[in-house]
Amino acid sequence: MHFPNPCFMKKGALLLALLMAPFLAAAQDVNQLIDGLKAELSSKPDAKRTATIYSDLTWYYTNVAIDSSLHYGAKAVAASRKLGDSTLLAQVYSDVAAAYFRKGDFESSKSNYLTAYKIRKARKDYPGLAKININLGSIYGSRQQYQSAVKAYLDAIEYFEKTGGNELIVNVTKENLGYIFREMKNYPKAIAYIAQGIKYEEQNKLTDRLCISCLNMGNVYLEMKDTLKAMQYYDKSMAACKKTGDKKALQSLHNNIGNIKAGQKKNAEALQLYAESQQEREQFNSDLDKASLKISQAKLLINTGKYQEANQMLLDIKKVFEQQESRGDLLYVYNLLVPVYARLNQPDSTILYANKYAELKEQLLNDNALKQTAELEAKYQTAKKEKLLLEKEAESRAKTNLIVAIATLAFFIALVGLLIYRQQRIKNRQQQQEFQLKSAIAQIETQNQLQEQRLAISRDLHDNIGAQLTFIISSVDNIKYAFDIGNAKLDNKLQSISHFTQATIVELRDTIWAMNSNEITFEDLRARILNFIEKAKDAREEIDFRFTIDEQLGGLKLSSVSGMNIYRTIQEAVNNAIKYAEATAISIDVKLNEDRIAIDITDNGIGFDLDKIEKGNGLINMEKRIEDLGGIFSLRSEYKKGTTILLLLPNHA
Repeated sequence: MHFPNPCFMKKGALLLALLMAPFLAAAQDVNQLIDGLKAELSSKPDAKRTATIYSDLTWYYTNVAIDSSLHYGAKAVAASRKLGDSTLLAQVYSDVAAAYFRKGDFESSKSNYLTAYKIRKARKDYPGLAKININLGSIYGSRQQYQSAVKAYLDAIEYFEKTGGNELIVNVTKENLGYIFREMKNYPKAIAYIAQGIKYEEQNKLTDRLCISCLNMGNVYLEMKDTLKAMQYYDKSMAACKKTGDKKALQSLHNNIGNIKAGQKKNAEALQLYAESQQEREQFNSDLDKASLKISQAKLLINTGKYQEANQMLLDIKKVFEQQESRGDLLYVYNLLVPVYARLNQPDSTILYANKYAELKEQLLNDNALKQTAELEAKYQTAKKEKLLLEKEAESRAKTNLIVAIATLAFFIALVGLLIYRQQRIKNRQQQQEFQLKSAIAQIETQNQLQEQRLAISRDLHDNIGAQLTFIISSVDNIKYAFDIGNAKLDNKLQSISHFTQATIVELRDTIWAMNSNEITFEDLRARILNFIEKAKDAREEIDFRFTIDEQLGGLKLSSVSGMNIYRTIQEAVNNAIKYAEATAISIDVKLNEDRIAIDITDNGIGFDLDKIEKGNGLINMEKRIEDLGGIFSLRSEYKKGTTILLLLPNHA
């Protein structure tokens, strides 16, 4: 089993901060530079030189050890403030921001860049402002805000090409642009931009830049599944990175080459490369980089059938990506957890993370669609303003001509003025109607696109996963009929697999039902619950089921997610009562209670002591579903007196 890796160099976007610090010679070792600066520092130079050395150490350590970089960064800030040197202080904040970027702390990086931006703006340092904007573009790219990143880079390229004399900045920015296009899956543009940078760096023998640009080019080809070309560029990058001592890039190289080896089933080589990458990453103390490496290790555990170990590692990774709000990486972790829990035979967790994956994916798609809509609207409004400005200029010229002739043509001017005024009102009304029509069309098109995506996903689920589950049931039944199975334990296990798969098909159909609905009425929900209860009656004829629903709720509309969460919670509560409570009567009562919807699920079973039991995944999932809807989940139970679950939901859920 081989999984594609979305984290090749995601946290390693190229930083233009390198152009604002002392430039590394192609063949010079960073460690030699650091040792030289420390030796000079021990000779106790003057305050100005001391502050400059601290600043240089902050920058050079970004390629060696992030903690050391931040240590000298704090010293550089204090020394620069004491000197009152705003030029040096702005540079120091940029260097500290670069260190935080490589650490993966994008919020701290952005804060320091904005501080440097404020200082440079006060000094009217326009080239410096342009460079900071490029670095902010790198942060946008790391946050998956790709359109903002592309705009920042293109604006910077335009500025430096106009001012001239900054070929290095222009080429590195184009490489950054290539990185963004790679993230957007526009591989031809990514290759074109990165290739320009590589050509320039080879001509000027910029070894440290080739280290990064060849790594990025290799990542592009790896995502295109062209491992041969990917390895060619990785080899070039490896040679350059070893010359310059860029451990940040080396750890990414070892990780990515390890992914290739894992895909080729060369697990021993992959493990060795991951170990080297992890050793290098430890020096940077970057939680995101460590998490990215653990994804590769988790996939290797999955490939070798170690699902329990993979599960624990993925849960640890999930916490890091949640804290850093890295939603793209979080989506990938959810996608890996689904098959892991399926292998561990934990259907509740499998469904939970499948739902989380679907919800987060839809959020990302919606966010992107909203952003594109806002940008298109902004362009439309700009064009409209320009058009109105031209119209006003034309009107002004017409009025000037009329004033010149007012003495002899007063009546004619008044008549023409009235006609112009009426025409303008008609024109404004038409423009307003046109705008409203375009807005309505855009909204309808967006809704149609979302509906088409839902339908496409539901068709895939039904045609692919549904067919596969049906095949599993058929295969199990064929095995039972084809072989005389005398082993009762084996027969029971096959029967369990068949029943579990049939239940999964039912769950899948319920999910497809919710996906195909923009809205779910309580009447739809009522029909679904009645269908579920009828099936439960067939299975347990000795149980008396009672289901009542307030007629006022029949036309109340719910979102598809809300409707599915309410249905799943009721379904889980009834299943628990059937399986564990030994109940003879189960009632479901749904009422409209002022501004809340009250759902009461009660059984007369054996009950339990709430203080002596530990909540399982079922109860935790029910409570989480209701809380996500802004509701309240209440559980009451007494031994031998039954159990009551009360759900209180806002009537706009």
